Amino acid sequence: MSERSLFEQTTEYSYRDPAAYIENGVIYLFFTLVENTPERQYFYVAMSQSTDFINWSKPRVLTEKDNLKNYSSPGNVIKYKGEYYLCVQTYPREDGQIYGNENSRIFMMKSKNLINWESPVLLKVKGDISESDMGRMIDPYILQDNDKFMCFFKQNGVSFSTSTDLINWKFQGFTECGENVCVLKNNDEYIIFNSPENGINIMTTKDFKSFNDLTTLYLNQQDKPWAKDRITAGFVLEVSSVSPYKYAMIYHGDNEDNYLFGASLAVAFSNDLCVWYE
Repeated sequence: MSERSLFEQTTEYSYRDPAAYIENGVIYLFFTLVENTPERQYFYVAMSQSTDFINWSKPRVLTEKDNLKNYSSPGNVIKYKGEYYLCVQTYPREDGQIYGNENSRIFMMKSKNLINWESPVLLKVKGDISESDMGRMIDPYILQDNDKFMCFFKQNGVSFSTSTDLINWKFQGFTECGENVCVLKNNDEYIIFNSPENGINIMTTKDFKSFNDLTTLYLNQQDKPWAKDRITAGFVLEVSSVSPYKYAMIYHGDNEDNYLFGASLAVAFSNDLCVWYE
């Protein structure tokens, strides 16, 4: 893998769906850890820490071992009223399904210190309806925008809801988009990173009604045998406090030659969100 790689898949584990948060010079990396056993795969939310994007602590699992839940795909961390919130999905495959079934939902985990996390709580992002009526939803991301929050999740492209307290949500609609959405605000414009069939797509909007498709990044995929099947799940954050670059994009590359969901994590850097270095 490249010198900027983070975690490389093995016969026992693969690493997917990164999200990161930086505080006091420490990079907190959250991701899906896929455990391969002779009987089946298990998904977990796991984390690691670094101060330089090079040396990482041993991954630590944050969620339970349960194929009915398979907590995974951490979206991002936000800080609100002195506490930290991490949105995640469930990805049930209890009947041997290839992908998460119709019971897939999104949840929130809470922490006081970014290390110890409470059990996930269901996010009712479609308002006051029953869980059974919510429909399949995965890949959450929550944007903190002034005095409100916007939750994005994969359903009918990307769906989005708003809240002022992270508890009560109002569904706002959906638009055509890839998965694993990550949203940055730049003045009066929103930059949306998302994953089509392959690559990291970038589009912009000012009102979440009309969208401008800018480009799709492939990050020299042809030179990465560990990402030969797909470059995807790009998570972008501002990193100037811990790096000579302004932005980092952490992503995963798929190589499913040996098993389904085989993937490795890597990172690229940029100063302008246009040109990326590894």
